[in-house]
Amino acid sequence: MRFDPIWWHDAAAVLLKDGAVVAAIEEERLSREKHTSRFPQLAIAACLAEAGIGLRDVDCVSYYAGERHARGCLTAVSASNPGIVDTDPVSVLRDSLRRAVGVEYAGPIELVNHHKAHVASAHRLSGWSDCLVVTVDGRGDQEAGMVTDVRDNRWDVLLELPIAESLGLFYEQLIWYIGYWRFEEYKVMSLASYGDPATYRKFFRGLYDLLPDGRFRVSLGNEATDIYDHFQPRRRHEPIARKDMDFAAGLQEALEDMMGHLLRHYRAVTGQRRLAMAGGVALNCAMTGRLLIENGFEEIFVQPASNDAGCALGAALHSTRWGDRPAAPQMAHCYWGPALPGPDEIEKSVGAWDGVVSGRRMSEPFDEVATLLADGAIIGWAQDRMEFGPRALGNRSILADARFATATRRINSVIKKRDNFQPFAPSVLEEELHIYFELPPQVRALPFMVFTARVKPAYREKLGAITHVDGTARVQTVSRQHNPRYWSLIRAVGQRTGFPIVLNTSFNNQAEPIVHSVEDALACFVSTDLDYLVLEDLLVAKRADRTDALWNYRLDLGPMYEPWHRPGTNETHELRHTVSGTSRPISPGLFALLSGPDGGTIAGRAEAAGLTASRSALMSELMALWNARIVGLSPAGGPSGSRAKPSR
Repeated sequence: MRFDPIWWHDAAAVLLKDGAVVAAIEEERLSREKHTSRFPQLAIAACLAEAGIGLRDVDCVSYYAGERHARGCLTAVSASNPGIVDTDPVSVLRDSLRRAVGVEYAGPIELVNHHKAHVASAHRLSGWSDCLVVTVDGRGDQEAGMVTDVRDNRWDVLLELPIAESLGLFYEQLIWYIGYWRFEEYKVMSLASYGDPATYRKFFRGLYDLLPDGRFRVSLGNEATDIYDHFQPRRRHEPIARKDMDFAAGLQEALEDMMGHLLRHYRAVTGQRRLAMAGGVALNCAMTGRLLIENGFEEIFVQPASNDAGCALGAALHSTRWGDRPAAPQMAHCYWGPALPGPDEIEKSVGAWDGVVSGRRMSEPFDEVATLLADGAIIGWAQDRMEFGPRALGNRSILADARFATATRRINSVIKKRDNFQPFAPSVLEEELHIYFELPPQVRALPFMVFTARVKPAYREKLGAITHVDGTARVQTVSRQHNPRYWSLIRAVGQRTGFPIVLNTSFNNQAEPIVHSVEDALACFVSTDLDYLVLEDLLVAKRADRTDALWNYRLDLGPMYEPWHRPGTNETHELRHTVSGTSRPISPGLFALLSGPDGGTIAGRAEAAGLTASRSALMSELMALWNARIVGLSPAGGPSGSRAKPSR
């Protein structure tokens, strides 16, 4: 058995040609494993396919970890795992590439410091030759951030923020006390708007000190003891109380206080009036929205894939030989992923789901979809090339009318199945931005959903679906030049509602990454309460008797799950996650159904297990498991509805 080394979360691959992005894809979109830390073999293959080249045609491969850090991680893993003996990171990368693509790569491999990759992604895509670049995250290599003064495209690193002063870890560790985990920081940011930071301000200010020269000291060593003296932690899935909202508000204020302190100092020291940011903390759009208005920079650019997926982009940019080339124009979009297939192929894929859905080509797609949205429909919308980064920006989105707060409640409760306090973003025509939102006059476009802005008071009630409790919204402007189809749809909505704005959220449910393919979109559509699905110009609707057809669909258990049975007085049947150890109770009948061989239809499995009389109960259970992506359903004879078990 071969063991892969430990890679880092949010794996991705990016392909550049002459410094311009050809393709950029996150591995999770293809593997369907959220935040995957596996080697991005599917993403690499997809990038090469997009360019029509092979691995041997690539001039250089870059990876976002410094040599010392990568070697240290491999050495630590090998000490407890006899299957890993190679601790040379370049050698391990060559071997991983060979196994991923099937050919040897003999070209150069460069190891790029994690935060220098973040810096490169922010600087090179900002379009600026002179700016202050600040990167902040949990940790990467041996740092938690970096401050870089860029002049005439030359870097002067002013600060390497040590892990002991990590703002990302500060936030991540403290959200645990209100029942949230890693990768759920965005939920706490939203919850903060409901709370009063004054309630726990004294406590939070006891956890850090602001020091001279923009520095700060974080003191989390005894935070558990201190917290229990002042605060009763919330268990996960307990109801959210006022104290939890106030705790979130205090934490958000503390983050903004430390970040503002650092930025004020380096703005004064460098005299820079342009700020470029990257790193996971830069995705805290409440913080960046405040910086946009209050912190004295004339322009701010946040690289939209600021999570670790963006490090793949930054590593490639860092390894590009720029010479004396002037700065390229500022990044205008991130539609760099695989495109949907042509219309005939889309129709063929939808036709395979006959009996469950029906589809027809629209002659006037923007008018038809706008009418459905204005009538209250919630629609899955997929077109063209997929976005790179954590935000859906109109190519893999769920859309609704921006006017009615009922849409927000419905999407949260029955489609996304997430906390009802979480807001949704507006997509607005770029030329209408200042009509609805309070922003400095120099801000002409916000294409990436990385800043919040205050909705003008006259429109807060009228745009109830996208206005958060504090009167803000995480705005995306839509350009006719860079996304003409989405722009045309929003314009058509405005002609019907009076507001050229739609509610936009990522096209996925709570258990999966954003959809990538036609098949992913169909599975999400059928297993949730979405009203319609639009695939380019094809309108897809659900059939009323679809449950009967699904009975004859192929059933596959998710690659990370296995049935588990404990006999005895307290007999239980469960599905267990093989990595996390979490379990979900199931009925004895479903246990018998899922314990058979992989593949086969539900009907076939039920007949073999003698369970055909339990059809209704089994389908009810299976639909809930499908929605949670624990099982997959797909047309018989087609590809599996659940990804194959990952190879080691």
